[in-house]
Amino acid sequence: MRTHAIDHARVTATSHDGYSVRMADHPRYRVEDGQQCIDIRLNAIEQLFDNRDPAPFRERDLDPDLVEYLVAAAEDLLNLGKFKVVFWIAQACPPAEVQTGYRAHFEYELERLDRRSRRQRRTGQVALALGLVLLVALLSLSELLAPSESRVIRALREGLAILSWVVMWRPVEALIYDWLPIRREKKIMQRLHDAPTEVRTGKGP
Repeated sequence: MRTHAIDHARVTATSHDGYSVRMADHPRYRVEDGQQCIDIRLNAIEQLFDNRDPAPFRERDLDPDLVEYLVAAAEDLLNLGKFKVVFWIAQACPPAEVQTGYRAHFEYELERLDRRSRRQRRTGQVALALGLVLLVALLSLSELLAPSESRVIRALREGLAILSWVVMWRPVEALIYDWLPIRREKKIMQRLHDAPTEVRTGKGP
């Protein structure tokens, strides 16, 4: 089982024995009622949020170390079905404070990824248009050079032909390959956003 504790802005992961885990479950996380659990241990609710964020309490960003742990845990459990996030807080607090802040953070992250995806798509489209213009120009210039026995002319023609395809590398990368990491990150953030959350008082398992 794996739990997470925030203490003075530091994050640690601890392991415990004594829980039965099915073969299909991730061995580092606790299973409760047939569902994987990401356990978060806090001394007080203030440790949930980034103290550098001056926004109102419910609108603050989550602690960066906590977010890093949650993302890593979600990656571990991504292919193992649904999971839930359990907050163990030593000092009693209104559950809505924790759940509202948690949801708000991942709603913002999803919006940020959508903006990043749109910006990247527009950049790729502009790069593609420029690349096609350069492709035509370089190939046309290569064709204007008359065939010759001169090594210099042959090298220049081949160089222009090669360069014409090299300029297409960035547009192809932007439109075909760069979206894959964003898609995976968005999937993880969506799973964290949609995960059931519980707030319990105590030190946790």
